[in-house]
Amino acid sequence: MLVLVAGALLDRGRPALDAVRPESISATVRFLSDDLLEGRGTGTRAHAIAEKYVATRMQALGLRPAGEAGYLQQVKLCETRAQGQLIVDGAEVKDVLVAGDCGTLDRTVEGELAFAGYGQAGELPGLRGKIAMVLAGAPASLPWTQRALASSNEDKLKRLRAAGAVAEVVLTTPELEARRPWALLQRNFVNGQAYDADDLPPLPVVYLDLGESDRLRQRPGSRARLHLTQTSRSFESGNVIGLLPGDSQETIVYSAHLDHLGICAPGARDPICNGAIDNATGIAEVLEIARGFAALPKRERSVLFIAVTGEERGLLGSAWFVRHPTVPRERMIANLNLDQLLPAYPVGELVLRGAELSTLEDHVRAAAAELELLIVPDPVPEQNFFARSDQLNFARIGVPSACLWQGFSGPRGEAAFKDFRSNRYHQPGDEWLPAYDWEAAAQMARAELLVGISLLSGPRPRWKPKSPFR
Repeated sequence: MLVLVAGALLDRGRPALDAVRPESISATVRFLSDDLLEGRGTGTRAHAIAEKYVATRMQALGLRPAGEAGYLQQVKLCETRAQGQLIVDGAEVKDVLVAGDCGTLDRTVEGELAFAGYGQAGELPGLRGKIAMVLAGAPASLPWTQRALASSNEDKLKRLRAAGAVAEVVLTTPELEARRPWALLQRNFVNGQAYDADDLPPLPVVYLDLGESDRLRQRPGSRARLHLTQTSRSFESGNVIGLLPGDSQETIVYSAHLDHLGICAPGARDPICNGAIDNATGIAEVLEIARGFAALPKRERSVLFIAVTGEERGLLGSAWFVRHPTVPRERMIANLNLDQLLPAYPVGELVLRGAELSTLEDHVRAAAAELELLIVPDPVPEQNFFARSDQLNFARIGVPSACLWQGFSGPRGEAAFKDFRSNRYHQPGDEWLPAYDWEAAAQMARAELLVGISLLSGPRPRWKPKSPFR
């Protein structure tokens, strides 16, 4: 347990906290979410402009280039646009979405349908040569964080391939439909699917809407045929990486994703998903955190800042970075990832979102206590946020990680969160608004900054005994 004298972190961190400027956060969000940047789609010219902007800001703040070509690390990607038909016992299944895999352009996969539960180890039937029907999500009996991790379809595909399956059919559940309506998934398929070029999916995947899922689940043993056609292209998109060196090469990592959905509604009056909250806020706050660390007269440990690409396409930039790190993995002591921070109400709470899995929690609690913030349970654990952003990839390579969140901090915050999720999340309405509370954004940046100041000289975080990443 980290024990600090009351006020010690605030005294140490005062120059850094005073350097954080709410007007700078607002200006950064306003630029990155402007229509000029067309939603910062992964691999687009607009995303490249955003990369240059962030690299320039890092240089101005005194960060050293820590990419592979200056501040940039190019992520090699493959994008595929697929169409397909799923035929079961001679009849076509309606309302399907087919994910390509950058493989053969035109092929047919056939096999018997086999129900494989949630696709977890221990519940896979004999699948050799079969098409596996798998429920989205994970068993409700699991604790929320473990449930979020077990929901990963990437991990399910690897298990299905090892068990001999030839394709996967993902069945929508009522819980998933309530959280992520079918129309939202359809929108996410507009620009096709993208993968890291060195980590392509092992099986073709078909997604069904709720009605078709309920019907098909009742038909294990039926004969199914999937006909898939796809066009693919190779392209690149950049992670932007800067370093503030310290006395030690041990490194604290801050991350946020730079990309968003780009032109998400072609033909609409407003076709651009601007991504102001998701996630220009995270980038803006990371840059202010860097400003804060640069203002400190001494840093016992180094601090790395990464603006990753491809989060909206499947956590691709962070996955590439952890496989091709520009800082050795053993030097990374913790990852604090910032994603989807809503500056609509004063911050009074912190939600741990992964910090509880390691002694990183002690550093968060120490910072929260000095800032008089309450640590509260996640009010929306069913959203599985820990498994849905870039901290997951750092945790997978053994780096204690968290995606701290501001909680609701009362009814006003709850109403703002629900309004955003219903009316602007992954929609063209996610834009910079003058009514946003940019001092609240600065509050969140200072909280994340103070956690990092605790990490500068405090004990290196370790996974707790029951952590799935231990």
